[in-house]
Amino acid sequence: MGNNAPRAADQGHEAAGFLVAIVFVCLSALRDVYLGAALQRIAPLVITIAAFSLSTLVFLPSALRCRQSMSVFRSRPSDLLWVNVTSAGAWIAFLYALKLIEPTIVQILYSGVGPLSVIWAERYRSRGKRVLGLTLAERVAYGALLTTIAFAAVVVLLGLSGTGRQPINDCIIGVVLAIAGGVCISISVMLCRKLNDAGATPAAVLAFRYPGAAIIAAIVAACSPASRPNGLDWIDVALLVAVALIIVPSYINQVAISLASPLTVRVVIAVAPALIFVFQMIEGRLITSSYSLLAALLYGFAAVSAAVARRFAIRGVGRAGGVET
Repeated sequence: MGNNAPRAADQGHEAAGFLVAIVFVCLSALRDVYLGAALQRIAPLVITIAAFSLSTLVFLPSALRCRQSMSVFRSRPSDLLWVNVTSAGAWIAFLYALKLIEPTIVQILYSGVGPLSVIWAERYRSRGKRVLGLTLAERVAYGALLTTIAFAAVVVLLGLSGTGRQPINDCIIGVVLAIAGGVCISISVMLCRKLNDAGATPAAVLAFRYPGAAIIAAIVAACSPASRPNGLDWIDVALLVAVALIIVPSYINQVAISLASPLTVRVVIAVAPALIFVFQMIEGRLITSSYSLLAALLYGFAAVSAAVARRFAIRGVGRAGGVET
């Protein structure tokens, strides 16, 4: 009976994490569709400044009260610096990509490159060590994921996405930014997990993760007249977007990660592009593209397959013992 209690608690955390992950995916899908429209009239840098200045201010008081978290940050200044740099690059690239191409495709490229980036980063960090090789199932799943990313990019470049035909330069820049943002956010998440594992709380990490994004965006906006807002009409909308559609989902995502297994979170997040597509249809701003829907469905299948294959590979190594993952 004593062994059943921890197991029941773990199952309860997993179920709660699953539900929280669903809430996160719904909010993030709304965020992407809303931002895709809002960014046609509000500069991405303005939203970046508003969102991440507020994020820092909201979570900073609790972070400063947590001595353990502050001790972690003081002992790991390099990790904290790179968390800020990669988070800034990820979000600025993501917002500009949303401005240029269809939100469904942005999410496929942005999220799809993540698992591939993690695999590469694991091998780069583990040079000279024995690491877990990819199983056949993983190779097939990651190959399918890479093929889906390529298909989504081609859909945009050929003018078959929900935005229709656009200048080819805008399409190329949008695709490159979405992929680059996905690589940056993967590195950022890995660094954040290192800080969490060292003892920093999720709220403390959020407080110190984004000041760099706000500062970099402010510097670029100051140097770029085209990125500056005209008058004060943007303030209400920008703050609404920042609080409701960036800060809240970011925190909810941290809660989901802390409660559920990575497999559960990744499986739930895999449905995000398809959900974004549905919200796009409801919004009605973009064309309904069957190619974008196909890309979203293929991505969901490939992402779930990759997550499951990775989980089985790690379990197999755990049973065999002794190999670093």
